[in-house]
Amino acid sequence: MGLRKQFIALSAVLSLAVGLSGCGSLQSPGTANTSAAQSGSETAAESAEPSKAQVLTLTFALSENSAHYEAGKKFAELVNQYTDGAYEVEVYPNSSLASGNQLGAIEMVQKGTISCGWLSPLVQCSIEPNLNALCIPFLWKDTDAIDAALRPGTDVDAALNKILKEKGYIAVAYAENGYRELTNSKREIKTPEDMKGIKFRAIGSTMIFDVFKAMGANPMDLNFSELFTALQQKTVDGQENPISTVIVPQKYYEVQDYMTIWNYVYEPHPLMFNLELWESFSPETQQAIQKAAIEACDYQKKLSRDALAENVELIKQSGTTVTELTPEEIQAFKDVAVPVVEGYYADFNPELMGALQAANQ
Repeated sequence: MGLRKQFIALSAVLSLAVGLSGCGSLQSPGTANTSAAQSGSETAAESAEPSKAQVLTLTFALSENSAHYEAGKKFAELVNQYTDGAYEVEVYPNSSLASGNQLGAIEMVQKGTISCGWLSPLVQCSIEPNLNALCIPFLWKDTDAIDAALRPGTDVDAALNKILKEKGYIAVAYAENGYRELTNSKREIKTPEDMKGIKFRAIGSTMIFDVFKAMGANPMDLNFSELFTALQQKTVDGQENPISTVIVPQKYYEVQDYMTIWNYVYEPHPLMFNLELWESFSPETQQAIQKAAIEACDYQKKLSRDALAENVELIKQSGTTVTELTPEEIQAFKDVAVPVVEGYYADFNPELMGALQAANQ
């Protein structure tokens, strides 16, 4: 996005924020702007300004090359359609409203400075540690279990939203970042022993850090926007991220020599709204926006999954060695990870943990 466009878009967001703070609460949906005063000779029709759509802002950490961006445009189109033009969605990739800081953007949704976003539970866990439970290593049985559990109206959704509402969010639909795979510039990884001594940028979760340490790796925390440069300059040796949503769009394969497909963590990306804003909507508006959100999230998942085989081939063609572990080889990593993550189970919300375990029976 060009600087002039970013300035114009950010100005619009700031103008909305000023308007909200001036009235002491979030603007009610569908409220038309009218003249502050009318002269006796003016008629209401002459003095009233044209009705304007309310602007909603959507954030996510990924770039314009991602399935998230295409789904974001779809969400904007559907919201405008389903609300009969009463709402417009402005799409901001790269956490641009927070200067590239992913956690900063998540906090802005919490405060209401940004309306909504596809938010990473593994980053958001610094605000709400229970979200780590969604991304327990080797938790999910398969994508059928994932799709059945992560949708509005399920036990997992109900338990999750009880937690989120206490922090000022609500999840209205579920997209995905996908399975997080391993890349590095040191050596092929087929066993936990191969991880020893390698500096990995890992998502900033204590649970994930502990798993990497148990395998002998050196996990490091690093802002997502700085990762490509760090890999290129070998400040870190490797990273773990999904193929279709991150590794290929961000072109990490250009600066990494090895990739291991181990499906160790599945990362959902709930589409979360600021709770106060969401509750200011009429029931009809909530229904319309949630319908748009569900369709946009389904679209995002389809784009990501359909591109997976092609993206793996692209990485191979780049010269990166791709190692896809067998179930027996994955079991060796599970044997190291499971005792570590089981130590966290007692820290998680029992209702959420029970719903997740039931979904993966």
